[in-house]
Amino acid sequence: MASTSRQQPRWHQPDGPSDDSSLPPLKIWNSLTRTKSPFLPINKNAKSVTWYACGPTVYDDAHLGHARTYLTSDIIRRIMGDYLNFDVRYVMNITDVDDKVCGVWDALKSWGQKQIIYRARQQHLLLDFKHNNPHQLPTLKEALLAYASKNLRYSSSDLSPAAVHTSISASYADLLERNTKDDAEAKLKMHVKTTLAAARAITALEAQTDAQVSSTQDSKELDDILMSYLDARHGDSVDAKNHAIFTKLTKRHEDRFMEDMRALNVRDPDDVTRVTEYVPRIVDFISRIQGNGFAYQVPSGVYFDVAAFERANNHYARLEPWNRHDEAKQAEGEGAITEKELGKNSDKRSSADFALWKISKPGEPSWPSPWGEGRPGWHIECSAMASDKLGSQFDIHSGGIDLAFPHHDNELAQSEAYWTNKDDQKQHQWVNYFMHMGHLSIAGAKMSKSLKNFTTIREALSQGAWTSRGLRIVLLLGGWREGIEITDDLVKAGSGWEDKVNNFFIRSKDLLGDSTEEKIEQLRIGGKAMHMLPENPQTISTANGVTSQTNRDAPISLDQTLERIKSSSYLSLCDSFNTSAVMASISELITAYNAAEAPPSSQTTFNIARWITSMVNMFGLNGSATPLDATIGWSGLDIPDSARPALTAISNLRDLLRKEARSSSGISRDEIDDAISTSKDLFSVSSTPPQPFTDVLQSFRQRLSDLSSSSSPDISKPVLSLCDTLRDTDLWHKGIYLEDREGDRPALIRLVTKELLATRQEKEEREQAKAKAKAEREADATAKADKGKVSEKDMFRTEEFGAWDDDGVPTKDGKGEDLTKSRIKKLRKEWERQKRLHEAWVKEHGSTS
Repeated sequence: MASTSRQQPRWHQPDGPSDDSSLPPLKIWNSLTRTKSPFLPINKNAKSVTWYACGPTVYDDAHLGHARTYLTSDIIRRIMGDYLNFDVRYVMNITDVDDKVCGVWDALKSWGQKQIIYRARQQHLLLDFKHNNPHQLPTLKEALLAYASKNLRYSSSDLSPAAVHTSISASYADLLERNTKDDAEAKLKMHVKTTLAAARAITALEAQTDAQVSSTQDSKELDDILMSYLDARHGDSVDAKNHAIFTKLTKRHEDRFMEDMRALNVRDPDDVTRVTEYVPRIVDFISRIQGNGFAYQVPSGVYFDVAAFERANNHYARLEPWNRHDEAKQAEGEGAITEKELGKNSDKRSSADFALWKISKPGEPSWPSPWGEGRPGWHIECSAMASDKLGSQFDIHSGGIDLAFPHHDNELAQSEAYWTNKDDQKQHQWVNYFMHMGHLSIAGAKMSKSLKNFTTIREALSQGAWTSRGLRIVLLLGGWREGIEITDDLVKAGSGWEDKVNNFFIRSKDLLGDSTEEKIEQLRIGGKAMHMLPENPQTISTANGVTSQTNRDAPISLDQTLERIKSSSYLSLCDSFNTSAVMASISELITAYNAAEAPPSSQTTFNIARWITSMVNMFGLNGSATPLDATIGWSGLDIPDSARPALTAISNLRDLLRKEARSSSGISRDEIDDAISTSKDLFSVSSTPPQPFTDVLQSFRQRLSDLSSSSSPDISKPVLSLCDTLRDTDLWHKGIYLEDREGDRPALIRLVTKELLATRQEKEEREQAKAKAKAEREADATAKADKGKVSEKDMFRTEEFGAWDDDGVPTKDGKGEDLTKSRIKKLRKEWERQKRLHEAWVKEHGSTS
């Protein structure tokens, strides 16, 4: 094999001048160079970009770790296409039947790599077993012992589930108590929890009847150990030619994966490739590599020859050369299914060589090939599919950081071996830019299906833990290639940014709301901020990132601030997609708007609101809206059209009542009756008002009518109180908030937001704390007062003492022994305090005699 000390090849900058004026000054962090490289697409004249992304392995529902990878890719794709105006073709693969993964979450973990084959086969065996074996207890006990013996330090022959639980709990007590960040330790912890859960479930089953045992066949805790047990004993009996056994599982989860991505507002790929549809072309791909002299056949399959590749003046492990001799990573890259071949009896020529084609064992899916019935190796899949769709060279290849070695390094080597031959003197460059996304972690632990420490996207969205917008905001606040740890502070920062933008949109729409459609169109035409990009992006200085200011002491207008923010945002996104800087700039612009000494003009408000709307649309924070959509704001901001007439009638009635009740003369009963009558006419505008708001208005009018007919001399304060109740209780619990404003301006009808909920909760907590403190003070005062009733001469006359002086201070204890001088001194001080309390009580209440 070639020496590891040989110089690594220079990355070949794509042909074309780096200062091409037709292209934006975009630089991308390139894993091939480990630097920010100027981005020059292969077809720079058409500004077209070819991009291949490693997609999911679909054997289970996607979790938030997946969301990190695909949301991030979607954000970058939108920036390149919608903001920088590249024509992006985005291709993604689906690994549907194979023993490897091609995604960040389980990449390079042997447990995860075999999951499609094993999980599909296991589920097939499990369903068959449950159908034919309703009485499971004996088998479950054997499965528990087998699982514990294989994955944990448990060698006892005692099959008692209780004994297993006791032993494992004691052996791994320290592990269970601490937070684990190391993957190997986290995996061990997962096995411990699985074993304990199964042991508890089986113990519970032992106390049940046969009928009850039969009814618990869908227990997740038991399925985990039972599937592994059945597969180890009967996996090789599954018909390998029956591909439906495997594709049934993957087809269902592929559909669910796409549904999850759409729920997160991730755009569909332009092309989707599936491994099972590419097997014949993969066979041809391998044959050409072998024909070029870079592969060899052995009994276990076909392997890539790293030594031959490097002898032909090529370089292997270009992404992570420091890992090229990491045998653990190499073994993980080959997968648990081939562990035997990687041992002492391996027929590979070198530990660095990797499988292109594997001869299938009994129970594993297989396809015909010149080398025998088998299936593709993990890495060859992406090479064949990407090459078929994008050719001998393309612009961007992306995936999780875990994929860099060995998966992407192996992809590079075998693809370059396919597109060249061993006599070439120059290494073929298959990919120009590699982009690797960082992990998503919670409490320092990376999410992984194989570690069972994840929350699925469906659970997160359905349970309200996250929204599509909220999760995307958190990712925008971080860097795309750095790891992101979900902390309370980060979640709070994301919510704060969302609420700030939300409030700005509400206020700007309110200011522009009186404008006619014709006026809005005039503002749109006359506005200078209709496009997201600055006016002259090519003239922006990349040195300081902002437009220079001649007189720094001169006041800066909001329009100037907008132009500066647009320019700095442009440069930030050209700086390897620095979205966190842009998010901060948007927040800065809103702060400047809110702090303006004079009310901003409609034109300035429109310009700023339109630009921010375009940016949030471009980032994917507003559903299917595009940057060119004319509407101001984002979804969830406006009251539904069906409810607006009813809410407007309610708010108008309340505004009228508050105005009269707060006047110097107050409100009269006749004015209340007239307002009730007027509200009926206003409400009739809505032909089908929503029932909840109908009930609210009817209840409000009834309480007003009762007040009008009452004998109370002053009804202005009660009317204002009813108006407050309508705002703070009746409508609030329907998700509507009426925001009162200064003067006679009508209340602003708003949806209840997370910020409003948090503000109210904080207020309620403060009031509760204040009430508690007051109650404690009153209780202390009461206790103090009650204590003052007792005379100081009587306070010590208890069985604890046997003699007292004339003042009632004890001199002897209950046994008749003299008290020490120090004890008498302490008792005298207590006596003096009580004397003062009693005198104060007597002064307030009179003598007790």
